[in-house]
Amino acid sequence: MTVSQVRAEILGQPLRLVLDGRDDDLLTAGLGLAGLRGDPPGFADPLAPTRRELRRRAVHAAYRGLVDVSDPGGFGRLYGPIGDRRVAGVEYLVAVRTPDGAGCTTVLLQIPAEFDPAAPRLVAVASSGSRGVYGALPTAAEWALQRGYAVVHTDKGTGIGVWDLDRARGYRIDGTLSADPDDPAIGYAPRLDAELSVYTAREPHTLLFKHAQSGLNPEADWGSYLLQAIDAAFQLLNLEYAARERRALSPAQSVVLAVGISNGGATVLRALERDRAGWISGALAVEPSAMVSGRTLGLQIHYGASRLADAGIALYDYTSLHYLYQGAAVLADLDATAPLHGATQAARPWLERWCRALQDAGLLVGGPIAAAAVDARERLLAAGILADALPMGHFNLVASLWPALTASYAWAYARRLPWQAYAGIRFAATDAAGLPRALGDAEAARLWADGTGIAPTAGVSLVARDDSGVARAMNGGSVELALAFAPDRLLDTASVPRSGLPADRDEMLAAVRRGQEEVVMNARPGHRPVILLHGRCDGLIPVNHSSRAYYAVNQRERGARDELRYYELAHGQHFDGYLGLPGFAERYVPMQAWTTRCLALLEARVQRGEALPPSQVIRSRPRGAGAPPLAAEHLGTLERAPGTDLIQGTDSALTVPD
Repeated sequence: MTVSQVRAEILGQPLRLVLDGRDDDLLTAGLGLAGLRGDPPGFADPLAPTRRELRRRAVHAAYRGLVDVSDPGGFGRLYGPIGDRRVAGVEYLVAVRTPDGAGCTTVLLQIPAEFDPAAPRLVAVASSGSRGVYGALPTAAEWALQRGYAVVHTDKGTGIGVWDLDRARGYRIDGTLSADPDDPAIGYAPRLDAELSVYTAREPHTLLFKHAQSGLNPEADWGSYLLQAIDAAFQLLNLEYAARERRALSPAQSVVLAVGISNGGATVLRALERDRAGWISGALAVEPSAMVSGRTLGLQIHYGASRLADAGIALYDYTSLHYLYQGAAVLADLDATAPLHGATQAARPWLERWCRALQDAGLLVGGPIAAAAVDARERLLAAGILADALPMGHFNLVASLWPALTASYAWAYARRLPWQAYAGIRFAATDAAGLPRALGDAEAARLWADGTGIAPTAGVSLVARDDSGVARAMNGGSVELALAFAPDRLLDTASVPRSGLPADRDEMLAAVRRGQEEVVMNARPGHRPVILLHGRCDGLIPVNHSSRAYYAVNQRERGARDELRYYELAHGQHFDGYLGLPGFAERYVPMQAWTTRCLALLEARVQRGEALPPSQVIRSRPRGAGAPPLAAEHLGTLERAPGTDLIQGTDSALTVPD
């Protein structure tokens, strides 16, 4: 069976909701603009929330985490629920068995009342990051629901799959708690055996996360999970309409668009590369974590006067690179207007100790801290991290991104089981002193709605043993942990004694490399319209190692045979949810506004044959001092004849205008 023929086996009975479009709806869970801008909705009983209450809170958390919901930011005017729009319809929630039979994914189908089964249109979306199944609603789905498309969501095998070892319980696909590991609707339950029991006794209060600790490397199957979601969508649509229409609905007789941002964007690209049956009519991948490691040999990225020969390095490599050096590099950033610059200045003593530790390990030049900080910054630039993205380093450090991502992806790529901990790392709720504690009942009840699927989140921390051997929250990580996770090529000049590294480091990193090889893409999305959209200022997923590299490989190997376009937004960055904060609002424009614009272009291409504009840089304009209300002129335009803003690929280079 070819990968494009993957089918969805729905487990158990579908959960169906009818939403009236007033008190509850598909787009905002009945919250409307005011509710989305307000505090998180509560529960009548904090210890036993209902399915609808959990859904409403999860939708609120997704919006607040992923987009700027303020009116000055354009929400409700330029994107989002335009004019406080609400959408009535039907919603199905199902568990779908993974192709290997080793687990399940969560699939959500939303059918607006305006859906036309005589001319079916479907948008398939995947959650960003490690989020739950509502994690693409505010971004990839909102445009579609307001235009009568049915929308099918997949959590792509990550989701809020948390298992509490203390109480041996986890979450069903609707967010309610279950202690039955054999429940077909439970999102994640570890394999029960003696080793897990020993680990539970040795490391009390541990919480397991599906993305990191399922032992499945879910990223390798993201594309299949999205194709399964499409198949499940048509099974459910036929439950609703087949008898009335007197025919079965199928992808062959429908318009099917695939859309995702971040990891959801990578999921879309993986699905395109596996879709040999041609289910997907067109696609949009926004700031995707694209992986073409090893395929860019002989290719250069030309950007202004710079030339980068080592583009497209693997996600794990650039996260571990940032983990090592960004804490020192921000000390060389003197721009006080950068987002959260003040927070890192307040942490300067800690960052200086980090810098000294790197000097002691032979990873930075000796001498004054200022010189070492500049050296760290230059190492990031030399590795292809754009100067435009470095101001986001302050935010990345405050958010503890790098230790969380490095540890979680290492665990997933290596396919390690929960008790096969590395460097003493685990996840747990922590007290004021940072010590692991039991997750409270009220916390557990809302974790599915509030969590992001990867720690730190919703009161759950990354925990490791300190110098005295005590387990405590290590959300900022440590140089010792960074060295433990760093690939050897980053430590070639290091003088750190190997005896100070974990004994199983070589075994772990070899397994990580094998896992990375499972997720390398081929940059062949097929003969259909596909748009890549990325922000030049992205400080999480560097453009040189993701969208630029993917597009460069495609242009070298496929060229005019594929209808792939790459649009780079000059003032776009990864975290639209923070655009309302000082430092963000003045200098960045929302990716979401361009996500909806690109979807309109994709629809016009698929349904009316209108040509997509050429690949180009979109010349946005920041709002500037005082951050006046976002207007269309801040977003820039896509030109049919971009002139000097044209992005061009050849057999040997991709040229991106400065």
